[in-house]
Amino acid sequence: MKTTATKTSILISVTALMTVITFTSCTKESELDTIKDAQMCLNTATTATAQSCVSKLSAINTEQASQLKCAAYFIEEGFGSPTALIDAIEAAESGGGTSSMNMISELSFSNSVQSAAAFEVCNDSGIAVYSQLSSLVQISTLAKAIDPSAVTPADFSTAVSSIPAAVLGDLVQTTYTSSCSGQSGSGEALQEFCGELGEALAENSAADVGTCLKYKLGAAAWPGLPCPN
Repeated sequence: MKTTATKTSILISVTALMTVITFTSCTKESELDTIKDAQMCLNTATTATAQSCVSKLSAINTEQASQLKCAAYFIEEGFGSPTALIDAIEAAESGGGTSSMNMISELSFSNSVQSAAAFEVCNDSGIAVYSQLSSLVQISTLAKAIDPSAVTPADFSTAVSSIPAAVLGDLVQTTYTSSCSGQSGSGEALQEFCGELGEALAENSAADVGTCLKYKLGAAAWPGLPCPN
């Protein structure tokens, strides 16, 4: 797979994480005030304070609230600005393998509880790039749990091959439905990831889908399935 993402295309993809949210008129006034307060708090949040900024949003399940909850997880994990995300992704671009596996090697969260929680709210945000990045984070963090010493794309590739295929299959379906189908403009690297997810969905069962994704990511040999080249 070619590695074609540029700083410009990545910037387009990730700046939404720190962008002021546009509020819709259908949001209740009391909720709107709470969401605005959370946004203002996140604008200056640190890794230690990000979650406190969104604590009052726990009972609010609008897309705007999910966007802020998603951003809070990235801030808490040290990706507190578009520049931090760009640096992590661009560092990944220097290695061998697919763009997706290179990004996976740079985007681990501290633990799987954090990555799973981020994956849930980011997929509810209505913003494609949130879902795509949280999906890569989820794969990365699951791989890191398997091999805590993993550093390079090759290390992560080996660890990804040991993630249960059905777990990856469920992740593929969720991510593709919420962020890839009919979406565009996410930057070339993340569009490549969506392409890999879509090709994996040529299979039916969750396990077969996950097995196909491992192959598309370069983490497993040809699986003996009709997985597209």
